[in-house]
Amino acid sequence: MAPQTEAEASRADGARNPLATALVAVIALAVVGVTYWRLYYGVDVSDESFYVAVPYRLVRGARLFVDETSVAQQLVGILLYPFVHAYVSLVGVGGIVLFVRHLQFVFSLAVAASIAVGLRAVLPTRRAVLVALTAVAFVPFQIHSLSYNTVGGGLFTAGCLLGFASLREPGRWSLRLLAGLCHGVAVFAYPPLIVGVAACYLVRLGIGRRKATLALDLPALALPLAGLAAVVAVAGFGRVRADYRHSRTTSVQHFDSHKLVSVAAHEWHTLRFWYLVVPALALVALLWRRLPVAARIVVLVLPLLVLPTKLRSVTSSLEYVAHYGWLALFLLPLARRRPGAVELFAVCWLPALVAGAVTGYTSSNGGVNAGIGFFPAALVSSVFLIWTLGGRFATAPVLITLALLTWFELPVYRDGPVSTLHARVNHGAFAGLLTTAAKRDFLVRLEGTVGGFGSSCRIVFFDDFPAGYLLTRAQADTTTVWLHGRTPPSLIAYYRRHGFPDVVVELAHIPYSVTGGRNEHYRRSNPLLAMLRTRSYRLVASRRDYLVYRRSSGCSA
Repeated sequence: MAPQTEAEASRADGARNPLATALVAVIALAVVGVTYWRLYYGVDVSDESFYVAVPYRLVRGARLFVDETSVAQQLVGILLYPFVHAYVSLVGVGGIVLFVRHLQFVFSLAVAASIAVGLRAVLPTRRAVLVALTAVAFVPFQIHSLSYNTVGGGLFTAGCLLGFASLREPGRWSLRLLAGLCHGVAVFAYPPLIVGVAACYLVRLGIGRRKATLALDLPALALPLAGLAAVVAVAGFGRVRADYRHSRTTSVQHFDSHKLVSVAAHEWHTLRFWYLVVPALALVALLWRRLPVAARIVVLVLPLLVLPTKLRSVTSSLEYVAHYGWLALFLLPLARRRPGAVELFAVCWLPALVAGAVTGYTSSNGGVNAGIGFFPAALVSSVFLIWTLGGRFATAPVLITLALLTWFELPVYRDGPVSTLHARVNHGAFAGLLTTAAKRDFLVRLEGTVGGFGSSCRIVFFDDFPAGYLLTRAQADTTTVWLHGRTPPSLIAYYRRHGFPDVVVELAHIPYSVTGGRNEHYRRSNPLLAMLRTRSYRLVASRRDYLVYRRSSGCSA
């Protein structure tokens, strides 16, 4: 009989240890349960509303890269189209935001399952599941929705782990097929991730069997990329390129070496205990052979030493994941003798480093977004910590990480802490969600004002208010559902080509949380305000938070 691998032996032990299996099941239920409970809290009228409004607009007939020019989320909108179309056809727009949150929840479970499958080649099932639960607890910016961040980052991670498993188990062709599909769709949703995917395949090509390794991966990878090429061909390369040039992310227009430096600097400056991490790692190296017990105690607290400077912020989980991922680099010398350790580092950690630099560089958020692409590195750190500690306390660092990521979910993006959100929205796109009474009343008031406009009307909301298009039956009449501050010249050119909107909503104040919101200030030279003065618009509603204008020759309610 062939000797068992460590993972096989541990799985056999798991069958004889039902108590340990039950404990892991309880932890999994707790993480999944808290994450699901969190779905019902918070209303975000900016980013999350944008993520939902784009596919909703496509369902209502918007033309790709013509009526909607947001490149990144529009590609995700194409993926979401069948789900949103089915929901709108059966239910309508009521509760659509909560519906997409449920889609994201199911998506995170699928990513976690992929991670568990990928790690079972080197870890027992129980430990692989605990590491995989990180994908459920980790929600970028605490926005439980399907965006280019969640879809691109999640599928990139799944592709890396499944690709690693295919090297360990070359006979399982399904792993290579799924790895290719995950990476292909990740690039479709978040095109700059192609750099990280390319790094992953170059590494696998270098350490795997050349012909067998990529025999199924590349065709599976090519399928979504062919879809992306078809979308660009239909829309027109020049138009897509122009949309990228007018995006908020200036670094996709020209190389900016300073931004790369700022991404790296962000990692260092947001590390809470930077003055302890380096000495702790040096202490581990010094004590490893002489006092292994003391060295393992230091290893046990490493997940606490990489905490971000802000612990109750919506960026805490992103910054923590990025810091935590770096631990694998320093633990590699201690874990390298384990079967699969070097392969795991090469196939998952190195491409994650490239992807993290790409997501940080191409995002207007800068270094904060590095955690999106660097997430696979955090999983490698968890595996190395398990191997380094060994024994009954091996999973303690993973449990600490899960507890921290779950705790980081309590702040709600552009709303308030969960404990302050008691007002339930009963109608409309945000139905079923809990928020502040002020925000709920604002949404009810605005929907009462614009909800009466029919689908024959064309409407625009400015500024920073994509949620408006989820509150009315009127058709969005804008080049993007999220207008930021300065009105782009392309929008005015868009109106001159086919006519000006029937209804214009000017936001004065957008409530975010109990403590305040965003006050919008407009220059008199703002093109949209100039349009109101020079065209036949009349003021039909004046509220403290917004003004509604309507053309005298416009549509009927």
